[in-house]
Amino acid sequence: MYISKIAITNYRGIKEQRIIHLEQLSSIVGKNDAGKTIVLFSVATFLDIRSFPITFSDFNDIDQSIVLEFDFKDENISELLMSKLKSKVKKADGLDEYIKSFIFDGAIKYKREAVKVDKKFSSEYVLMEDFEQEDLRGLYLKTDEELNALLETYGIEIPVKGKGRNSKIEKIKYIRERFSEAERASFWIEDDAKISSLFPAVEMFKADYGLEADTKFKTNSVSEIQDYFDKEAGEENTKLKKVESEIIEEMKKEAESVKIYMKDYASALRAVQIIPVVNWKDAIKGVDVSFQFDGDEKFIPMSHKGTGYRRLFMVARFRYLAEKSKGNNIIYLIEEPETFLHPTAQLDLLNAFKDLSNDNQIIITTHSPVFAGATSVNGVVLCKKDIQSNYSNASKENDTEFLMSIVEELGIKPSYNLRDHHEKIVFVESSNDAKFYHLLCDKLIGSKLLQNNKILVLPFGGGEDIESFLNIDYFDSSNRGLYLIIDSDKKENKQDKQNQRAEIFRAKSNGNAYVISKSCIENYYHPRAFERVYELEENTFDFFTEDENVRITIKHIIEEKTLKNKNIKEKNNFRIFNETTKVEFEEIVEQELIDFLKEITY
Repeated sequence: MYISKIAITNYRGIKEQRIIHLEQLSSIVGKNDAGKTIVLFSVATFLDIRSFPITFSDFNDIDQSIVLEFDFKDENISELLMSKLKSKVKKADGLDEYIKSFIFDGAIKYKREAVKVDKKFSSEYVLMEDFEQEDLRGLYLKTDEELNALLETYGIEIPVKGKGRNSKIEKIKYIRERFSEAERASFWIEDDAKISSLFPAVEMFKADYGLEADTKFKTNSVSEIQDYFDKEAGEENTKLKKVESEIIEEMKKEAESVKIYMKDYASALRAVQIIPVVNWKDAIKGVDVSFQFDGDEKFIPMSHKGTGYRRLFMVARFRYLAEKSKGNNIIYLIEEPETFLHPTAQLDLLNAFKDLSNDNQIIITTHSPVFAGATSVNGVVLCKKDIQSNYSNASKENDTEFLMSIVEELGIKPSYNLRDHHEKIVFVESSNDAKFYHLLCDKLIGSKLLQNNKILVLPFGGGEDIESFLNIDYFDSSNRGLYLIIDSDKKENKQDKQNQRAEIFRAKSNGNAYVISKSCIENYYHPRAFERVYELEENTFDFFTEDENVRITIKHIIEEKTLKNKNIKEKNNFRIFNETTKVEFEEIVEQELIDFLKEITY
């Protein structure tokens, strides 16, 4: 789940409501003191007010309330809402229709208000759509008697024919049909279903102190250890099971001793049983981090090291999280991630952000062309201050103008200077895509895509980020052969848009483009290779279809077949690709893609 839109009123440098659109990886850019950090703290406070409480200085006008309205999106939004609303409305009584009244353009809309300095909000509301007419509101929550009264009042008859004529859902159906033209409106209602418990956790990294204890690192590290305990405790013949058995045996001996003494007072006593409640998750309460470098006689606590080292630790941690796909459903807020980092470390951190944003949301403030330039155009927020803080996003009408504003603000330039020996330039969506197409060239064609002196391969983030906009425009006049390979995104029904992008690219001089037949590279996992890598039974997986959401399918199978202990990585799993044989690739890779790669590499 991620935040797609924020509306902020009377918070810090914002007086009147300001609206900000966000993506799963968003960069907020602007001059110092323009109000970039306001967005980060509004998110932190909205999601974790205990750790980020409302203070006196948070009020722009102390006589007015702070209002934060957030939109949350998730590809499984209906299922998530069902888990909270099923206690209020039964499925047979129209739960599916009731859920729809809480979804607006694929999002849940939620509002929190603060009227005073506090560690909790004064009020919380969720938005729902309903009839304007008061007696028609909340049909799904009404009793049979209340629905019958409406039927009688408005002379609504339910046909005798057909099943279910006396059910609540049938009554509601005919009431809705009678009032199909009636005015409907949106209402803020109290969240008595605890929909807010679905929201992501949040973690904040300030620019001035790097990674300190209050960034929840210790909490998350304990969670890592708890994951290990969960895994060990769930299996037989592990070290933990052996320790548990020894504890139980000791308790049996103690129980027998207690029984002997207790029989002096209760002669009818036959046995005493003492069963230990073992909860390994409580065994570790915290962790400390120390470093030992060349020349150090002992480990030195991280808190005693300079900010630069602590920021490097943050880079390493994010790379680890991205690799392990840990911390799902967390929003990471990072203030100026470029601070104290060498450009190489910045790139490493950027790649970790991109990977981590597949399952989480990353929101950063930055002055760095490296971070802002690699963000999707729709994920960039330009912040300026004129009396109060103002925010703008790209739109269909102004995206080029907006891009140039960002370019001017940050001084972003094309990433590469062309060298004479590059005869061809290949644009792919990510470095992982480049590795995948190189693997296909190696196994199916016997040629190289990467480490080829005549070919420059540029991962470009899907072609919608600022850097890509400049790079492709720059290379268009280079008189080299230009090639584009992009996902079809069929699982999101975006194939038409992708085909249009390919057509636009082909219109360039020397432009050639190919849209892969499958949704993305994960759809090319071969089931038999998958099973060999993770030592699974044959036919655990079927062949993935072209438009299948592979990550969701894999998650469902992991859950269904209890495979969590296998630590299966759903996205960019090169263990599977490397295991796949030439014959297996020939079974699943379309000939047109192979021909396009031949054209590039020969």
